[in-house]
Amino acid sequence: MSDPVVPAAHEAFRRKRDLSIRGPQGAVALETTAWISEPTQVEGVPGTWAPSPAGDGLQVTADASDEIVVDGEVVDGAAVVYSHDSMTPSSVRFDDSRTAFVIGPDYNGRFALRVWNADAAEQRGFEGVSTFDFDPGWQKHGTFEPVEGGVAFEYGKSQGGSLRKGVSPGKIRFEHDGAEVELLALPDGDSLQIVFADATTGAETYDVGRFLFVKPRPDGTVEVDFNRAIVPPCAMSEQFNCPLPPAGNRLPFPIEAGEQRPLFAAE
Repeated sequence: MSDPVVPAAHEAFRRKRDLSIRGPQGAVALETTAWISEPTQVEGVPGTWAPSPAGDGLQVTADASDEIVVDGEVVDGAAVVYSHDSMTPSSVRFDDSRTAFVIGPDYNGRFALRVWNADAAEQRGFEGVSTFDFDPGWQKHGTFEPVEGGVAFEYGKSQGGSLRKGVSPGKIRFEHDGAEVELLALPDGDSLQIVFADATTGAETYDVGRFLFVKPRPDGTVEVDFNRAIVPPCAMSEQFNCPLPPAGNRLPFPIEAGEQRPLFAAE
């Protein structure tokens, strides 16, 4: 049997995915996630970082000689760094390779400084992500059933701690080997983020599971293409705290499609 023809759209997806991982603020580049509740110095970067007076991000205090640039201006005194998710997110630059932005607030109202190193992929010997061969059999034609009020579920995080509560806006269904499979998802913009594990998890694929992003159509149909399953960012950097698959998304069969594991020559 000849190998299946790999669609051009899938090859383009793989190229875009590789570039995004290797980018200046790609998953491999994350060096530090520092949650801040009081004035503190963050390892590896200058300045004193503290919660902003208005509670809308962080405030950095530094001299001009520290060469911290916030929103295009060198900090000489104090400057507010607004959260990445705010209406006016701030950008931070420390030098030619290190940049940062602020995330939050978290459940406790804290914000964090995330520091990125554009040279990290080269320094760590990042070689790419291993993948299964493209398999058209894992392009599933499914349905999305909205549920009024959503479907509540609990899930863990890769760095531990108490269980989080999530709400899926509905149920995603597709058939596999003659049986119906049902998945829950977290909202992600105009898409849905499926966090799942299967019989390859911890063996052929990354230990804590994988992600798949889908976009239901207005008629309720949805393409569940596991060839586009990706490893979570915590596979690239321990500074990420990724959601773990909820109980209902832990599938008993192997999904031999999509990404497997990141590859590092130096680790």
